[in-house]
This record gives sequence, structure tokens and C-alpha cells, in this order.
Amino acid sequence: MTIEELTAHVDAELFRRTCETAWATASTSGRGRGDDWPADQADVPHELSDLFAGDAALGFELYRAMPCFAVLMYVGFEPHDEAFWTEVRSLLDDPDDRLARPMAYWLWCGPLESAAEVEDCWRKLVTDAPDQRLRRLLDISGPVPWRLKGELLERLAQQSEWNDAVRAALDAAASEVFGQVKPES
Repeated sequence: MTIEELTAHVDAELFRRTCETAWATASTSGRGRGDDWPADQADVPHELSDLFAGDAALGFELYRAMPCFAVLMYVGFEPHDEAFWTEVRSLLDDPDDRLARPMAYWLWCGPLESAAEVEDCWRKLVTDAPDQRLRRLLDISGPVPWRLKGELLERLAQQSEWNDAVRAALDAAASEVFGQVKPES
């Protein structure tokens, strides 16, 4: 299967409009604005998922054309596939929030909330991370156990340019349903 075949499956014009809507709404992913899609486009990512399920490379190619959480839901989590994690890091590092934000949301409500996956996922994302990725990760670090994020937060808190990001991470850790903060000593 190719991206061209995915396009043809739903009609090229519908595919184009759905991509435009995805780009227009991507930066609000996970912020309660999922009802902004026209009815004829809302099911397109789900319909296409049947055609690329199990093919992470094609799924990520579709995501770069149609950046939305609904595509990422079907890309498939590959905890031991380094190519998968290279693509995840690349998207988090992208200067365009419209590519990074849906990926961050997928991580936040997926592997970062999973006790079985969070440690490996966090390590793969934080190790040698550039500042932009770290800021994005702090934004979604609420459910990450303190034992994994505490040292990073304490280190960054010593640098004034990180104060807002650290404060927001601590607020999220304290207020999110699956938030994790340092237990009282």
C-alpha cells in the first residue's frame, strides 16, 4: 500500500480537505477541540487505518500528510523498534507544533500512562533530548513517575529559563488524573 493508494481509497478531493482540516486543528490536539472536523472528514483517518494497520512507516507517512491523533492511534506502538522511536523523536523535535502536538498527546495518553511502557518510553525520549523536545515532554510529563522525571525537573529548576516549564510540569503532575508527584518523605 502507498500514500497514493490511501488517497485514492477515499477520493483525492476528500483526502485533500481532510489533510487541510488536520493541519488546521493539529496544534489543539488533546485540548478538548476534537469536534472541529466536518462530518464528511471525521471518519477518514479511521477508514484509512484498515489499509495501513501494521505498517508503521506508511502510518507515519500518512501522519505527516494528515497530522492528527486519529492517525497515530493506528500507527501501532512498537516498543522495541528503533526506527519507530526515531520517527517519534523526529516529530517531537519538529519546529512545527502541528506535527509535534498530536504526537505529544498520543504519548501522554498512551505509553506515558502505561506502567509497563513508561520507563522505556521516557528514557528513549529524554536521553540527549534537545531543549524543544524537553519542553514538549515536560508539558506531558504529568503521568510519568517521579522516580523517572524528578532528577530532570530538579536540574532544570536551577535554570531560570526553565521555570515556567518546570512549574507547568509540577502543576500537571499534581492535578492530572494519572499525575505523579514526589511522595511526601
